[in-house]
Amino acid sequence: MNTMSKDFHNPDDQNPDGLILPYALGTLPEDEKITFESQLANDPNLAARVQSARRVLEPLGSWRAPMPPTTLVDNILVQATMTTPLEYVAASASMKPVDSESTYRRPWLGLRELGAVAACIAILVSLYVPGMQSVRSRQLQTLCDKNLASFGSGLRMYATEYDGQLPSIGTRSNVNWLRNDPNRGHLLPAIQGRFVLPKDLICPASDGSIDKEATLKNIQAFLQRSDLSFWSVPNANGPRPRINIRINIPIAVDPNPLFQQGKFQRGKNGTLSPNASTHEGRGQNVLFNDGSTRFLETPLLGKNKDNIWLADDIDEYQGTEAQQSTTDAFLTP
Repeated sequence: MNTMSKDFHNPDDQNPDGLILPYALGTLPEDEKITFESQLANDPNLAARVQSARRVLEPLGSWRAPMPPTTLVDNILVQATMTTPLEYVAASASMKPVDSESTYRRPWLGLRELGAVAACIAILVSLYVPGMQSVRSRQLQTLCDKNLASFGSGLRMYATEYDGQLPSIGTRSNVNWLRNDPNRGHLLPAIQGRFVLPKDLICPASDGSIDKEATLKNIQAFLQRSDLSFWSVPNANGPRPRINIRINIPIAVDPNPLFQQGKFQRGKNGTLSPNASTHEGRGQNVLFNDGSTRFLETPLLGKNKDNIWLADDIDEYQGTEAQQSTTDAFLTP
């Protein structure tokens, strides 16, 4: 007896606790059952655990599944012969049986379902469209910056050929850059010399279009157009601008919002420092004298808060004004 108990508790043998449930359910193979019962007779603790398992399983043994009626198959066959396939469909859809000759069809979507779908679409559009508009706006801002950098590169090449001077057609009498002779006309020599291309003169956010062949044939007419968002450049009424000066100042920027259609227009609420309109009023791309470009969220520049749109503190314009100092940017159309 002791030998058998010793052999049964060998670590290599199966743990008797794992056999309690199969034994109580009567699913142990015969040889394992004999071995387990031998151990059970010599281990009171194991016998107590078996009794506990049997008490837990006792409700299962008392339950009896109801027997189906002997006529179940016959009843199903009789019902099948009396019911049409269309009625099966109606019953499965929790609908009233329909006449086999009826052409009624349940709509795919009811008013509530259509309303829910419309609401989902509206939510998706409200989330998607502004995001896409923002992405598009950022793309145009980046493209604008590249155009401005290309424009700056052309100006620097021109200045290299002409002793550091930026393009200018010289001072003329009775010139009004506000009403009938935009300041951008001074870029004519750079375009004629192919240092600058016409497409490099405008912000890509402009709604206007460029006919490249027409601009090359009639550049002066192109520079007079008012439907394009041309860069604003240093006002040429003052000293002829140079690119190799020590002070790093703006030499080109997005369109000046204060001078449009030949008029001086204040900003909203009478302010004089709005941002350019080409980038949703968020700011403007600016080209500096050293060839660098930056996106500025305000037109006020440097410690002195120089407004790049205006000549010093002048707040009324006739079209004959010029820079008031060497550090006054005064970028005009």
